[in-house]
Amino acid sequence: MSRSALYGYDQRTEIFGTLGLASVGNQHSNSTTIATANGFLQPKLKHSFPQRFDQAFNAELDAFADTILFENAWPISREDCVKVQNIADAAKLSSQENRVVDL
Repeated sequence: MSRSALYGYDQRTEIFGTLGLASVGNQHSNSTTIATANGFLQPKLKHSFPQRFDQAFNAELDAFADTILFENAWPISREDCVKVQNIADAAKLSSQENRVVDL
């Protein structure tokens, strides 16, 4: 991840597991791709938080407003929150002790 790469806001990850792969790529400023005999050209990556996360921020605000306006509208369960915390705790322990932590 780099917030200061010359070519834009570079945020990508791949997570490999025994049952498959999860991958998150970068978003480009537009979807144009030019292909020639010399290869492929793509536009720069989105450059800032507002450009990259505008849709996500709006969705969070909508979910928050729905939670206040409509009973039982929160889209995330208590169990989901506990699972995420367990993953974060295991990742921290793994980093601190330089070992695999099973969940």
